[in-house]
Amino acid sequence: MEELHLEEDVAKKMIKAVDEARDNYHMHYAGFLPNDQRFKEIMIDSSMLGTEGTADYLVEAVKRRFGLE
Repeated sequence: MEELHLEEDVAKKMIKAVDEARDNYHMHYAGFLPNDQRFKEIMIDSSMLGTEGTADYLVEAVKRRFGLE
């Protein structure tokens, strides 16, 4: 808001418009919305495990999935 010298209500409208445009773009090219859970193979909140912990978790998941243990 400060950088663009916007009032809060104008900033909120801008954010909503950008989010809608991003969803429309994704829908046009991918055929589904970015947050559509049907197209998520795995979702991890990396804030729970941190960067290294998340990487370790993914390595283990891939090993198990492809029988690499």
